[in-house]
Amino acid sequence: MTVLDDILEAALKEFSEVGIRRTSIDDVARRVGLARATAYRHVGTKNHLIELVIEAETRRGVEALDDVLGQEQDPARAIEAGFVFLVRYVRGHPLFDRVLHREPELLLPALTINAGPVLAVYRSLIAERLRDWRDRGRIAPADVDRAAEAIVRFAVSLLLTPHGVAEADDPGAVAAFARETLLPMLRPAPGQGS
Repeated sequence: MTVLDDILEAALKEFSEVGIRRTSIDDVARRVGLARATAYRHVGTKNHLIELVIEAETRRGVEALDDVLGQEQDPARAIEAGFVFLVRYVRGHPLFDRVLHREPELLLPALTINAGPVLAVYRSLIAERLRDWRDRGRIAPADVDRAAEAIVRFAVSLLLTPHGVAEADDPGAVAAFARETLLPMLRPAPGQGS
């Protein structure tokens, strides 16, 4: 691990235990055993540190989501499993769940008005999977990139507003929502996704 990795891991723990608002770079430096100046040299401002931690945890989530999607050959089951995984990942994540419930004003800009980078990471992964399924004749979406965008936006919306027709606490409801809402847009090939 690099010094930056150590700082990000310490920041994740500090943010998760104490909260983002109450954590300073000094706290993170102390936790990792570094001088304050060294921590600042590696991460700059606290806002940049927050961005780096969210980016690192998003990458971890994308890697785990890719594993989940890769376990399913059927696009319908993969979409269902992916949605259920994503909701569980975020709601079970020590930082994301805490921030969504206790400091939402800190995360909302990253998932709404400034969501471009986060959406792009997930959209890229979903589009890659959709292209693979399309190339194997399993689905026939009108536009892979638009379908991937819709899937990602649905997921973010479900995470930010967990109560509605699809209750985020109910994996069966999340799976049904994904299957009934998103699968038709992918136009599964005959005999697929039913």
